[in-house]
Amino acid sequence: MSTYQLAQKSIADQVKKCLKQYHGALFDAGVAIDVLMAYASKDANGDPVGPAVTLGGYPCVGKIKVIGLKDRAAGRADAELILDGDQWLAFSDEEQAAIIDHELTHLELQVDDSGLRRDDLERPKLRIRKHDHQFGWFDEVARRHGQDAIEWKQYEFFQETSYRQLWLPGIEAEVKA
Repeated sequence: MSTYQLAQKSIADQVKKCLKQYHGALFDAGVAIDVLMAYASKDANGDPVGPAVTLGGYPCVGKIKVIGLKDRAAGRADAELILDGDQWLAFSDEEQAAIIDHELTHLELQVDDSGLRRDDLERPKLRIRKHDHQFGWFDEVARRHGQDAIEWKQYEFFQETSYRQLWLPGIEAEVKA
């Protein structure tokens, strides 16, 4: 089981900077984020027993969730961001910013015809935004069925030149094997 601690002020500041720079609506609404660092359990030799952070059973470097009303009333923030403390310092500043940006992009303000929805504490209501694309892959199915497998179709979709040029600028149009 992972252990947790509040992130250092410098990491919390990175989150605030990213909120202001890329997520102005969240920033302007006053969305507060609790930032925690997770550390994997260690064996007798001090080696990690597993990943510090998982999502859906898969290791990940960060995850975010909306905090419920009861915990907000107890003094928690509006959302909780958990980052993998075992790996964090291995990432460059730019990679750290991209990870934070990715996680914050999952947060959406709830709005209706009258504007921003607020909870009983007058805090902004949030929901989790799903990824624009989600890929699931089994190597053995791709090997068995080749071009007929959904895995292959996902691969082709991702490799389309127009897609790569639109979302991944600077990547060569030609796929190198």
